[in-house]
Amino acid sequence: MMIGNARSKLLAALCAAATLMSSASAQAATSCQSVSCSMTCTPPAPVGISPLVASNQFPAGMTTPIAFVDPDDGSSRRLIATQQGAILVWDGASSQILPTPFLDLRDDVGGPVLAQNERGLLALVVAPDYASSGRLYVMYTRADLGPGTLGDVVIARYQRSAGNPALGSVASAENILVIEHSSASNHNGGWLAFGPDGFLYIATGDGGGGCDSGAGANGDGQHNDSLAGKMLRIDVHGVDASGTAPDDCGVGVGNYTIPTSNPFAGQEPACDEIWATGLRNPFRFSFDRQSGDLFIGDVGQSKWEEINIIPSTAPAPVNFGWVCREGCESAGNAESSCPVSGCPLDAGTSCEFPRASGFFDPPLCHRNFNHSDGFRSIIGGYRYRGSRIPSIAGDYFYSDAYCGQVWKTDMLDTANPAAISSSCWASGYGGSYGFAEDHLGELYLILGAAGRIDCIHNGGGCSWAGQGDTLFADGFEGP
Repeated sequence: MMIGNARSKLLAALCAAATLMSSASAQAATSCQSVSCSMTCTPPAPVGISPLVASNQFPAGMTTPIAFVDPDDGSSRRLIATQQGAILVWDGASSQILPTPFLDLRDDVGGPVLAQNERGLLALVVAPDYASSGRLYVMYTRADLGPGTLGDVVIARYQRSAGNPALGSVASAENILVIEHSSASNHNGGWLAFGPDGFLYIATGDGGGGCDSGAGANGDGQHNDSLAGKMLRIDVHGVDASGTAPDDCGVGVGNYTIPTSNPFAGQEPACDEIWATGLRNPFRFSFDRQSGDLFIGDVGQSKWEEINIIPSTAPAPVNFGWVCREGCESAGNAESSCPVSGCPLDAGTSCEFPRASGFFDPPLCHRNFNHSDGFRSIIGGYRYRGSRIPSIAGDYFYSDAYCGQVWKTDMLDTANPAAISSSCWASGYGGSYGFAEDHLGELYLILGAAGRIDCIHNGGGCSWAGQGDTLFADGFEGP
């Protein structure tokens, strides 16, 4: 995903000559969607999307939001992570960004010069017990600390200030995991989330370059001795008392243990941290707070953009096939032309879950049109589990940074992936860098390229946004 180019891509999308149709018809997951970015669609009334944090609220040098985090600490404060490295505080009581950042990590990510395209601060998550522990975790690409360090992916832990809950402590920094990634600036992956099991999940890209050009046949995604192109799973606070110390797949690893249920735990030379394999550039993922299913948006090469799913009941590891598969066909297709000589022989073009080769195809996927008029940087979202918008209950939302279309599922049963379908729900939201979910299950859209955060509502705006655990004006009591 090229974050720095999103504004120019957005302009190109808005200048598209024709509107093909008012909405896309739902298609079965046995084939991928092939829909133009010039299509328009609008949420059915009264559902709507409205600005919540306007672009003019962001301070200079901290203007690109990538995450909107509800710490669920009973306060009206929300944390906004920016690509440049600053974590801001949005005060729900005043609907304004506070003048002092919660944390300023701009020096760690190299400032605005390095925090562009696919580098910078990529993710922020608070610990499940943040209200009492004050712990939070970030993922970023680091500044140049010496030969071979520029661009390495860092997972670090910070602590909320003991004297001021609206501030974090820079001095509390602890590196959890450092992943070597200095050879290319792209495909860093970039998201963190705590699963229902209490473990920290980390999405990593394949290391950059075209067609996963990592070491060995078929790059890094298909190699279990590399942390690149994976979903990782680690224990950062002693959930699994029987967990083992990590191996040496990271640089300076520490401050965590390996859950004994990880599929490669103790199997040398495989990396103990791996939970799922075969990903290209998983920029955003989320857990369904009700079912525990894991939804992953994986940015494609030159033909297909993917939404992959790991049902909560699926045994690990799940292999999503990159660089052998792209979408529902071989990655050696004419548009992507990836070398697949070391892959299992599999020329099938219908989605299967799993395939005979062992790979899992994506239940939802979109045509890239070789970077012409289709999706270019798919953005995984959330399954709606809030209470304010009954008409979208249980639907999964996702988007694309270039197209500006927000899509949602029409049918979603993770036990029957072939029946999953989706359609265009809203358009005109280019530069989307992610979604957010608050402690009530309500959803927000992070428009990084526009420097804005929007809320999804049922026609009356997001009156609940920024509220703590208090009685709301309309009589709804938060959990």
